[in-house]
Amino acid sequence: MTHHTVRVMGGLGNQMFQYAFGKRLAHESRRPVVFDLDSGFRKDVHMRAPALSQFKTDIPAASADHIPVGMTWGSPWHRVAKVTWTAMPPSRRQVIYEEHPFQFDAACLTRTKPAYYFGYWQHPDYLQAIAAELGREFQLSKPMSDPVSAVAREIAQTRSVSVHMRSYLDAGRDGRVIPGALAFHGACSPEYFQQAIDRIGVDSQTVYYVFTDNLQWAKAHVQLPSTCRYVADMARCSDAEEMMLMAACRHHVISNSTFSWWGAWLGTNPDKVVVAPRVWVQSMADQSVDICPPDWVQL
Repeated sequence: MTHHTVRVMGGLGNQMFQYAFGKRLAHESRRPVVFDLDSGFRKDVHMRAPALSQFKTDIPAASADHIPVGMTWGSPWHRVAKVTWTAMPPSRRQVIYEEHPFQFDAACLTRTKPAYYFGYWQHPDYLQAIAAELGREFQLSKPMSDPVSAVAREIAQTRSVSVHMRSYLDAGRDGRVIPGALAFHGACSPEYFQQAIDRIGVDSQTVYYVFTDNLQWAKAHVQLPSTCRYVADMARCSDAEEMMLMAACRHHVISNSTFSWWGAWLGTNPDKVVVAPRVWVQSMADQSVDICPPDWVQL
């Protein structure tokens, strides 16, 4: 194995963090990086699949030679692989697991010996040195559909604010809430969104654009200004198109979601205000979760 390999898994926002980590890893280690686009999606209970091809990304795929023993194993055997690889002396360890989620680990970036990287790598410091490159690559690989382009033009003409409301509905399970994900991550309350809207404010040019996986809940529980638009009522979007519409807005109210995190991060307004929830993961509420850039407002 002559390359570093980064495992890709999860939804689109997670995959973007893993891709960004791989690009930074290649930049720092001066060693080629390939991406395992298969192992992380085997038997995915949410029916997720590699999605980065929606962008102008360069994703060299890993071959079998790049994937160490145990990385393709399913539950519970992958836990055995993790214990085994972690117990090995550093000189023989071929798999590097993320030890501290939501924290920056500079040591991972400077490893010269080829390794397989298993984690989510969700921290803005991984992106800083390659921000311009990521901004160019995280653009749509295909033109927007006409209805989505119409929404984008409208967004450009207003003091637009993206609002992302996530309730963990699972499209792969007939649109039902995923109880485990909801309990682990937690969902932002109506009070949070009201406070965020108060923080950004409303004037005659302000339009709030609502992005949500639960349109009925959003309309029933969050009182938005009269000048609000529900994107799901305006156009049918792919995930990447929806994220690009978020990024086109001038300001952002995000949920505890990597999807809207990227929508806000990719926004190019130099004066943008981004409001994010202070508690990012409900099950880690008493731990440090350092995922938001320091200039974002956390409520």
